[in-house]
Amino acid sequence: MPVLYRKYRPQTFLQVLNQKPIIQTLKNQVAGGSVAHAYLFTGSRGVGKTSVARILAKAVNCQGIEPSLSFAALKTSPPEGEKNIVRASPDALGDACGQCSVCKQIEQGNFIDLVEVDAASNTGVDNIRELIEYVKFSPTIGKYKVFIIDEVHMLSKGAFNALLKTLEEPPRHAIFILATTEINKVPATIVSRTQRFDFKALSAADLLGHLQKISQAEGLKFTPDILNLVAQNAEGSVRDALSLLDKISTLGNEVSLAEGQQLLGITDIGMCENLLNLIAAGQAGQMPEFFSGLAEKGLDYLIFNRDFLEYLRKNLIYKITEGKVDFALAEERWQKLKAFSQKFQVQDLIFTIRLFLKSFKDLNLSPSPEIPLLLAGIEAAVKRAESGDRKSKATENPAADIDTGGSPPAQVKQPSVQTEEMEVQETPRISSSQEISPAQAPVLDLAEAENLWPKVVAKVKEINGPLGSMLKNCRLDSVAEGKIVVAVKFVFDKHSLENAKNSSLIVSVIEEISGKKIGISAQVIRQEVRETATAGNLSDALKVFGGELIE
Repeated sequence: MPVLYRKYRPQTFLQVLNQKPIIQTLKNQVAGGSVAHAYLFTGSRGVGKTSVARILAKAVNCQGIEPSLSFAALKTSPPEGEKNIVRASPDALGDACGQCSVCKQIEQGNFIDLVEVDAASNTGVDNIRELIEYVKFSPTIGKYKVFIIDEVHMLSKGAFNALLKTLEEPPRHAIFILATTEINKVPATIVSRTQRFDFKALSAADLLGHLQKISQAEGLKFTPDILNLVAQNAEGSVRDALSLLDKISTLGNEVSLAEGQQLLGITDIGMCENLLNLIAAGQAGQMPEFFSGLAEKGLDYLIFNRDFLEYLRKNLIYKITEGKVDFALAEERWQKLKAFSQKFQVQDLIFTIRLFLKSFKDLNLSPSPEIPLLLAGIEAAVKRAESGDRKSKATENPAADIDTGGSPPAQVKQPSVQTEEMEVQETPRISSSQEISPAQAPVLDLAEAENLWPKVVAKVKEINGPLGSMLKNCRLDSVAEGKIVVAVKFVFDKHSLENAKNSSLIVSVIEEISGKKIGISAQVIRQEVRETATAGNLSDALKVFGGELIE
């Protein structure tokens, strides 16, 4: 029994999924007799590049095309001597009939005038030169010799150079079709000598519809959850989707979601929802139990990290588009996305995504794959809890974040509602990038500043490398008048740290890490000690050599 992706490979233009502009252009060229001498098909894997190349080879050589019908549709005359043969295809204009001997031979892979080359295993210049020699011979059966070069980006530089002239001026009977998944590796000189077509990946919704038709045709009674699982994890590839469906079908006609996930090595989306729930609730204490539970279920930490990042991506897109997305999800999952969009702000989701991106990079370097994920989960939950605490305190006591300098609070007369509204309108809003006055800054002693300073330096270095390096070489001196004072060696460093752009960045990072607004200033280290020591050393040296110090 053939595998599904071979059994359901499209055999005519009509059967190709979701590439309508490309298909219509190729059909018009075939019907109008204006087929190009070289094509370049690019796109991700499994989107139909090689299938369309074979269908085009069929269409240009098909013996079942009725030229009078095709050219009449285009209001042109057929070339003299063309035969009028009745078409078997339901789509008469420019498509292969699928019934003639040429179409059958191409489907069976034994058409002598169709040459397919795998550039991944034939990368050398000698392989291409041999191909070019073969190009010179006229077709044996069909009207055109068609050469399909798959993964063309794998050719060597010499092979590309050998192919270049032939692509520019091939014999009239030759058509080249180049296919690649990495267009950036194909030289511009090659691209410029071809007609380029970019194939797009299929959406999960399109794949889901295709899978439902094939499941029905094959008598597979899979639940919508199983088909959704396959569509989501095919990454836009029809071939991958059918391969996954083929794999699941080995378990039988009726497969549970858990069985499908275990077989495919895919994380249950419910696990991703559970982790995001813990983060939303700020429950850092539950993280060790959650991640140790992954190991007990036999889940791969790398796969879970990847799938959780994908789930965070869905939440971010749902949030910024206000739900205008076409994810292939069950209704219950949609409700979860909606609930999370109300709990998280965009910046919260971006912060969490960055944490788990870092953990994904660190997994291969860590002695235990659980550690990077555990740290990311804890940090996300702690950040969430701290954010919630600050909001709660601000709601309960708006004056709690104002530094009173140790003096007892003054009795403040409660203004009327009208006066309060007026004051809010008249009070200018101060952003975190502005310099903070002593009266606005909360209490922060030197010990607290020293504790958070390494985190500040590391965060600044991520955003601005040179500035972070400068801060690393500075010494934390004191905290005075609502500012952190750092000691620097040169006046240039002082000016650099205190300019508006740099100081704004440092202040915002301090606020992000500590939750407190405090300014930054620099102080140049005095040089007297160094100069005294230098003078003393020079005096000692003069005594040894019998010299005299002259001012």
